[in-house]
Amino acid sequence: MTTDSDQKWRERSLFVVFLSALVTQNAIAIPYVRQNGPGSVKDFFVGDILKTTPGRFAMVDLTFVVIGFHVWALAEARRLRILPWWLASVVLTFGVGIATAIPFFFLVRERALRVAAS
Repeated sequence: MTTDSDQKWRERSLFVVFLSALVTQNAIAIPYVRQNGPGSVKDFFVGDILKTTPGRFAMVDLTFVVIGFHVWALAEARRLRILPWWLASVVLTFGVGIATAIPFFFLVRERALRVAAS
């Protein structure tokens, strides 16, 4: 059985992870794009990372993480009636990164579960 303190701890922890990922990923991406111009945004998806075997592996790995997570999250969002938040997580995935989108969605999900239980 989940206690109120467990719920609060999970929500706070997920918020910290979400915020940390958002700040860290943007601290890397924004200066890079400023230095290299708006067209350099594509470098995060199809640039030099695809020229090496480890880079291709990482991109394939992340692609399946993104697909698997969003397939599950869509079903969960429908079940909990939080579809707009799922859409926001999709925007975060491609606007910032999956490391920001996943804890964001988990945080929203935790809050929806808490509200549903009360």
